Amino acid sequence: MDQYLQREIKELLEHLDAQENTPASQSDENQQGTEVIDVFIVRRQVEEADPPTVESTLADTSDEQETQTAPTEQETTELPFPPLPRKVRRGALPFAIGAFCLLLAVALGTVTFLNMFAPSATVTIIPISTRITATRTVTIVSSNANAAQQQVPGRLLDTITLSQAKTVPTTGIGHQQAQAAHGLITFYNALPAPQTIPAGELLTGADGVEVVTLQEAAIPAGTLTTNGQVAVPAQAVNVGPGGNITAEDIYGKCCRDDVFVSNSPFRGGQDARSYQMVTQQNIDSAVSSIEASLNQSVQAALRQQVQPNKTLVTPIPCTSTVTPDHKTGEEARHVQVTVSETCTGEVYDTNALNGLLMQTVTQQAAKRLGNGYGLVDDLQTSITQATINTRLGTATLLVKAISTWVYQFSQAQQQQIKLAIRGKSKKEATTLLLHMPGVETVSISTRNGDAISTDVQRIHLNLVILT
Repeated sequence: MDQYLQREIKELLEHLDAQENTPASQSDENQQGTEVIDVFIVRRQVEEADPPTVESTLADTSDEQETQTAPTEQETTELPFPPLPRKVRRGALPFAIGAFCLLLAVALGTVTFLNMFAPSATVTIIPISTRITATRTVTIVSSNANAAQQQVPGRLLDTITLSQAKTVPTTGIGHQQAQAAHGLITFYNALPAPQTIPAGELLTGADGVEVVTLQEAAIPAGTLTTNGQVAVPAQAVNVGPGGNITAEDIYGKCCRDDVFVSNSPFRGGQDARSYQMVTQQNIDSAVSSIEASLNQSVQAALRQQVQPNKTLVTPIPCTSTVTPDHKTGEEARHVQVTVSETCTGEVYDTNALNGLLMQTVTQQAAKRLGNGYGLVDDLQTSITQATINTRLGTATLLVKAISTWVYQFSQAQQQQIKLAIRGKSKKEATTLLLHMPGVETVSISTRNGDAISTDVQRIHLNLVILT
């Protein structure tokens, strides 16, 4: 604490002590004229923080005491208070901002209003498009491919054989007429001279079934030890399963003297009936279903041998073998069809073939269309025929390439179109555009008037490419 402040505090304390020692009567007199004041002693420095303040309340008893306690002008230094900050006028800035926003809104509204009612036109042009198709025979060789000779590099893959079977129900319906049983009748001749039994000889078995011979029986002569014999075909007189007799159902003497007869088992006698049988459509349906699945398996097996940037030749040449377990027309409720395919794959360099075909279609486009046309979309290629020579390791492909070429309007041409049609009517502009090169179809729509705007900035072009 500096000396000045210490002196001030000391004087105040002495003054208080003097009041306490003053007699009561004198104190009462002095209190009648006493005035209570607050005294603040403040020491301000410019570069330092606010100094400490001592606050005291004094009771003045006389003018003399006030004179004794008041500091001299040399001892008291009164520092000026810092100037108060000036109040900012808060109403001016919002007013200025509001006025600016109002002017900006009016300007934008005016521009928008003018644009809304200004004439404009949208011109939609469909350029001429042409499809060019080229067919080229390409040879795949394993080495030393020469593009000038329509050759591309490739290689032969390993041959694979895959088989698959499928069973399908038969759908054919067969009809069988009633059938008479058939068998053989054997004639025996005991005479030493030959004998003849004419065809149509009626014979009856032990069970009453009648059969008739179908051809003449010329029985050779017998000997003393052996009878002459001959067998001829015969059938039951009545159709149906009743004619299916057992062996020797007909046995004994018949027809002539010294002639004996016996029969073999008769079979095939049946009533009329319908039955389920195999048709060619059943076999073809099974083959079609198998081939679809088998081709996927073949391609999957061959693609495992395909390296990057190479393409498998499709369709893949295969040799097929079809084996059904029942032939067409046979009686069966189901038929199992087995298909075996032996396939040889060939791959070619994809970029080499595309480059060769692109060169071909580009030359044809330049010859047919001239300048100004460009290719749109990718080149579409397909192999329509493939022949593989496994001995030489080469393949001959018949490749079809389809490309779409569209007239290209440059920026300069588009600007010329706008300049040519500005200020014209829709009909005049349409007629003018249809006579321009590369224009196939034109559609014009205007706004705020029938005529096209004279301002090229308000003429909009839309080029629509149809592929």
